[in-house]
Amino acid sequence: MSEPSINYGIQQSGGVSQVGNQAVGPGAVAVGGALSATAPGVDVPALVAQLVEALDQHRDELPEQARAVAAELRAQLARPDPEPARVTALLRRLAELAAPVAPVASAVTEVLRAVQQAT
Repeated sequence: MSEPSINYGIQQSGGVSQVGNQAVGPGAVAVGGALSATAPGVDVPALVAQLVEALDQHRDELPEQARAVAAELRAQLARPDPEPARVTALLRRLAELAAPVAPVASAVTEVLRAVQQAT
């Protein structure tokens, strides 16, 4: 008689799961090719440029707090080694503060989506 098999299943409750290569269980191996940081075809620098342009065009419409967060975001993005977690936090905060200014909110959402795909 054979040994009973053990189910090494994965359970997830809520949220979103993006899995590249995955192996589960004793001796399991996952092998794959190159992974991209974002979805294929996403031009992150162009999205950031659009965000910066929207921030410049609608500066006077943004609340002071949103302008301060935008300035901090620009400084973070200008660094040679921006901190992904900090960039994401700033984008989330800016998304909240800039919601009434549709062009800025849209640009923030697109950059945030690209950054989230990378993490």
